[in-house]
Amino acid sequence: MSATRSYEYTPPIRCWIKHLLEGQYNATENSLYTVFGTLKRVRIVATITNREEFMSKRSSDINSLTEEVSTNLRFELDDGTGIISAVKWNVDVENYGNLNNGTSVDVLGRIGFFSEKVQINNITFIKKIKDPNYILLREADVIKKIKSGDLLEIPGNDVIGSELEEDSFFDDIPSDIKVDKLFSETESLREDKVKEEIFTIIYEYSQDGNGISLEELQRRTNVSENKLRTHINDLVMESRIYPTEENIYQSY
Repeated sequence: MSATRSYEYTPPIRCWIKHLLEGQYNATENSLYTVFGTLKRVRIVATITNREEFMSKRSSDINSLTEEVSTNLRFELDDGTGIISAVKWNVDVENYGNLNNGTSVDVLGRIGFFSEKVQINNITFIKKIKDPNYILLREADVIKKIKSGDLLEIPGNDVIGSELEEDSFFDDIPSDIKVDKLFSETESLREDKVKEEIFTIIYEYSQDGNGISLEELQRRTNVSENKLRTHINDLVMESRIYPTEENIYQSY
């Protein structure tokens, strides 16, 4: 087994659609400048308001007379702060049968610019959200950034950030959810440390090409199955690991 490699990982930025629409796109660098800084990948929680399939063609060889045809999905996503288009290219539509209008989803993808509009032009991962509390937690992540006051000025804009009415968000949070705990730096750092420990173990087991089972991960980390699956889902959405078969995981 080879030694664990050392590298710096830059995760996608979690934000609201509003921040993307108000950003300034840099075509040269294929990036978007927002109040949270420059980003190329983004992660949002939103509701599908429209879904459509469309076909695209491309030549596998510039001199070829034949073209390859692929099926793609375009979603309109609404998170209450704005609406944005997102595209998943070259898909097996049957694998996305549960993603319909009205479905809440967690989306990770690369930012692009089309028809003078910002869009998510390459969805890396899109997953249906089953637990409403997950939406509240992810919204709290964004609000925490805003409350920190560490917002940047967007080039060409006179307004630094905006009044996002974040306080009204808490009116809808059930009383059994501890808001203070959501913003606890200690708790957040502890969870990040657990997630990184999980990734390190998966990476070590991936060196022989076999990966590691959920059962073995739980034994190595002594983390509850529910919490372990939550961290695994986050790592999958961040494109750091992937399932090779049911409950078996490897790193990229």
